[in-house]
Amino acid sequence: MGERLEGASRPGHFDGMLTVVGKMFHLVRPDLALFGQKDAQQLALVRRMVRDLAFGIEIVAVPTARESDGLARSSRNRYLSPDERAAALALSRALYAGQDAAARGEGPEAVRAAARRVLDRAAQAAPPVVLDYVALVDPADFTEITGAFPGAAVLAVAARVGATRLIDNLPLAPASGPAPLPGATP
Repeated sequence: MGERLEGASRPGHFDGMLTVVGKMFHLVRPDLALFGQKDAQQLALVRRMVRDLAFGIEIVAVPTARESDGLARSSRNRYLSPDERAAALALSRALYAGQDAAARGEGPEAVRAAARRVLDRAAQAAPPVVLDYVALVDPADFTEITGAFPGAAVLAVAARVGATRLIDNLPLAPASGPAPLPGATP
């Protein structure tokens, strides 16, 4: 799971992150840990580690904080020029277009296509949004969803605007709009 999407773009990142988080959990022994939904793949990997290593910690997803215009809050946003920041709004617009398709009961291909249309237009603008990926994945293992929706899903996007690489995602459920990911690891 750690070699897909973000893991493919940042080899070794998740190995290091899980090592640090695992050591912290071992030392602190919390009952509860909160992780941001913005880094959904990281959240899924931490949940898997907690389950596989029987840490007995409840992992709770904290919703992505957004600016008033929809841009996901990130320390990387400060590197965007005003024009690049405006272009970066295409990421959240793409996710909401996909969310709307899912809410209408459309299947995974239509959800991805709705998001991609927004991103394709943004790629033609100045400054361009250079797409890394748009993916509709199972929140438990980050495998691509094909065929019918199995239930909850994560629509994820990564792109570069200028020199800044940004990620964003939305949890989805078919024909019902946003759905929170499970709140805890069993």
